[in-house]
Amino acid sequence: MPMPEDACPLDLGVLQPGMSTNPIRIPVSKPPTLLNSEETSSPSDAISTLHEVRGLKTQLTPRCQLEDFTPFSRCHLWKLMMSFYNRQGVESWAQGIVPHFITSNTFIAKRYSNLLRAYFRDALNPGSSSSLDVTQPFYIVELGAGSGKFSFYLLNALARMESVLDFPLKNIRYIMTDFTELNLNFWKTHPALAPFIHRGIVDFAIFDATKDTKLRLSLSGQVICSGELTNPLCLIANYLFDTLYHDLFQFDGGILKEGLISVGSKRAEESDPLDSEIIKRLDNHFKYQQIDEVYYGEARPHCNNILKWYHDYYDPALSGATLLVPIGAISAIERLATLSQNGLLLLSGDKGNNNPDHFRGISDPHIAVHGSFSVMVNYHAIGLYFASRGGFALHSPQEEASLKVSAFVLPGDSLKDNERLSMMAMTALYADGLDKTCEERSLQFPSLTTAFNDEIVSFGPNDFFVMQKFTKEECKTPSLKAVLALLKLSGWDPDIFYKFRDVLLDQSPTAAMKLKQDVVHGMPLVWKNHYALDKEKDVAFEIGRLFYGLHEFDRALAYYTLSAREMGKHHVTSHNMGLCHYSKQQLELAANCFREAYALNHSYQKAATWLQRVLKELGTVGDTVDAELNQTAKQQLK
Repeated sequence: MPMPEDACPLDLGVLQPGMSTNPIRIPVSKPPTLLNSEETSSPSDAISTLHEVRGLKTQLTPRCQLEDFTPFSRCHLWKLMMSFYNRQGVESWAQGIVPHFITSNTFIAKRYSNLLRAYFRDALNPGSSSSLDVTQPFYIVELGAGSGKFSFYLLNALARMESVLDFPLKNIRYIMTDFTELNLNFWKTHPALAPFIHRGIVDFAIFDATKDTKLRLSLSGQVICSGELTNPLCLIANYLFDTLYHDLFQFDGGILKEGLISVGSKRAEESDPLDSEIIKRLDNHFKYQQIDEVYYGEARPHCNNILKWYHDYYDPALSGATLLVPIGAISAIERLATLSQNGLLLLSGDKGNNNPDHFRGISDPHIAVHGSFSVMVNYHAIGLYFASRGGFALHSPQEEASLKVSAFVLPGDSLKDNERLSMMAMTALYADGLDKTCEERSLQFPSLTTAFNDEIVSFGPNDFFVMQKFTKEECKTPSLKAVLALLKLSGWDPDIFYKFRDVLLDQSPTAAMKLKQDVVHGMPLVWKNHYALDKEKDVAFEIGRLFYGLHEFDRALAYYTLSAREMGKHHVTSHNMGLCHYSKQQLELAANCFREAYALNHSYQKAATWLQRVLKELGTVGDTVDAELNQTAKQQLK
């Protein structure tokens, strides 16, 4: 058989690309005598030094200062962030500039769908504090939906359990949001989302999580304002909160300090201060100044309660603490929570921490650069915010994790007596009171709590990510059985298939018949989960190659056809289709495919050789073959 081929809303209007600017050059020949993050100090030193600057080192070349010292949540970094995503659009994920597999796979989507199913069960119980009306829509709002891949997987998971969902799928409204229209236009025309659009389940909205208060739905034209939703609202935020603005604080010797940052570049000048390439050459300085616990003002008591809790928690005699408060995330939650008067469910996965002991020590925040940039999300602070408002948080106790997934609930009745709760909450939440209070309140949602333990804590999205990464990087030659088990565990994820395609291609042809049958059974399930995004990953082509190796020529032809339809015609695809037809003794069809392959690339000699072979078997004389090849090549050059 022939073988186939292989804090405050950020206004981008303040600085626009091309605007004339005068960056400040600061040549530093000798640094001031300051405390750096590697030195230690006594509490008395910290009390006397109310302004500390970190990151100022001897510089032999000028530094382009893009901004003087500014509160972290209002600094220029967040403008660069918005500029990056606004300019890149979906290409951020399609080209792998921003990592996304860990939050955009079929495994995590299935886990979230089971959490939603459990929440429905609790909310439909008689006497529930967040009662559901099955005749009214239930809105799931995904913030920062990005490529839309996770949205598709979650919608698929919900559709597959439609018959056992306690809430009718037809009344679910899944709203995909982002702040850039580039992404929205991509979703509207994506074929994978078309069935859900047709059913009226999916809608889209341009929503800036840093400032917007309403949801303006693109397809239906509906505008959702404060208090309009009958049912509780569900928010989903994966790999989003780490990109929204954060406040920076230190607790040093019993003194609460606010962190300020001077954003700069390692270049002497920057002609465009919104050039997202600046992210790769950041040169930031930090300093800290004393504030009080009413930092957020009287209008935001729950945010002040977060600072009060940490101030009480960290012993002044110990090493102090440096932490970020994800105020951008909390502000978005505050604004969106007003849309419903019947409660809120938030599911979120991100790089983050939920243990306050991880914030101990005096240091500057780590800013991770990966095309764009991100910081660690303080999920503990978000949990404090929910607890202060009468809700609760569910966290995974796993400390070592690339991805933290947490669930947060605001019962409907907690929204009705908010002021009284804010005054009472802190006395019950200090010390271990926070964990006890959350545990007591979670008893109102027993199905959700059980599902969280089963789906996230026992073996969750981070565990799955670690397992597939270990199998890929640490196992030199994984067995076909192991790869099939991983695919089944994932829910037949196309990215997992693509990562381990060589194992499947190499081992399937010689595998036992039962294993071959498992492979044949699984490949259509992989394709059902396919979401076209990465132009470098031709999933249909690889499935076609796999079926060819299993002598499943009709199936191979079907997937090669899908490949040509989605990725465009390619000489190797046409060549492989010719091999399928040849193996089926369909010589005329094989000749046509080899002709097409040679026409697409007249330097591709394999197609020419096979065309000669097939034409000779058909009884065509040699001179005619050569003439046909020459004619095919000429047609391609026209």
